[in-house]
Amino acid sequence: MIEELVKVSILIITFSIAAAKDWRTREINPSVWIPSLAVGLPLGVIKALNGLTVYQLLSIIISLVIVSSVAVLVFVFKLMGGADFLAITSFTVVYPYVQYTPFMYRWNSSMIANLSSVILVLPPIVAVLIVYTVVMTLFLIYNILHNLKHMDFLGSLETPLHKKLYIVLFHRIVDVDTIYRKRFYYPILVPGRIERRSFDVYEDDLIWREKLSDIPKGTRIVASWGIPMVTFFSISTFIYLILYLLVLLNR
Repeated sequence: MIEELVKVSILIITFSIAAAKDWRTREINPSVWIPSLAVGLPLGVIKALNGLTVYQLLSIIISLVIVSSVAVLVFVFKLMGGADFLAITSFTVVYPYVQYTPFMYRWNSSMIANLSSVILVLPPIVAVLIVYTVVMTLFLIYNILHNLKHMDFLGSLETPLHKKLYIVLFHRIVDVDTIYRKRFYYPILVPGRIERRSFDVYEDDLIWREKLSDIPKGTRIVASWGIPMVTFFSISTFIYLILYLLVLLNR
């Protein structure tokens, strides 16, 4: 139990710092991830030397496949940032495999308890990504509801229906003042000026304040918010760790 508390504490501290930095600056110093890597690797090696079950070995393989896939998305296709890769890697190093197999777990009569206990039999990174998917789905719903308030603007756009649907789902309709008041908003569609599908993850949002300075205030545009992926991944990690500790304490 002490080992679990150490690992959970390290992850909570690491991801709290990372989440705050990602939200404020979208930049995270790689040194933030050193503590979790330094703690996770030795503990993982010691555990492996003491023997792992076949189920745990399978869990490691699945975790490595996920980390490798993210590495390809980051370093080959540049669809994600380096911090996203380090966040997923850091968590996976601390929890590379399931702690218990389904055969070691005694199911509870409570449905809620059983649903929470599913995290004991899933590869940890898979469980976190499932929670992450739920969190991002809630954010997507919020974004859609925001955009539906601007149906008149959508109707005025001379773009195909499928592009309008794409805007509603993945971008945000805002007034141009948002570019000046808030950080990490990137113009996607400015009628008569700009029309593109997305933005570069390494793009500087501040340059748009000068480029769009001649547009009248209140003009509505389509922008993309640079989502703080690590912040949302951190929230998902916290939810997983809370559920994980509750299950352990009730065993």
